[in-house]
Amino acid sequence: MELHDWDQIKADQITALYSRKVAVGHNVTVARLEAKAGAATRMHSHLNEEVIVVLKGKWRFFLPSGDVTLQADQMLTIPAGVEHGSEVLEDAVAIDVCAPARLDWINGEDRVLHYDPEQYLWAV
Repeated sequence: MELHDWDQIKADQITALYSRKVAVGHNVTVARLEAKAGAATRMHSHLNEEVIVVLKGKWRFFLPSGDVTLQADQMLTIPAGVEHGSEVLEDAVAIDVCAPARLDWINGEDRVLHYDPEQYLWAV
C-alpha cells in the first residue's frame, strides 16, 4: 500500500496546454490531468481500459459510437482497444484511470507522440 498526494507529485508539462501528474499502482495508473481549452488528443487506441472523470470544465471525446462531451462530475469509460481522441472545450481538470498500468506514461515512450506538427498531444 502506498499513499499518493497530488500536491506532492511533480506535474509533467506535456505541452503548453496540457500537464499530468501520475500515480502508479501494481496494475493501475491514475493521472490528474489539467488541460486548457484547445488541447487535443489525436485518435488512438491502447491495450488499457480507461476511465476519465472530469472534475472541472468541458472535455469532448470522439468515439466510434459518436462524440461525448463530459462536464464536471461526469465519467466516461473506454474499453481497451477502442479508438478515441479528444478536445478540451473549457479549461479542465480530470482524473484518468487506466488498467493495466500505462507503461508508456511510466517509461516516457509516449513523449514523442505529444509533439506532432499540428500541436496535438497524445494523452488520454
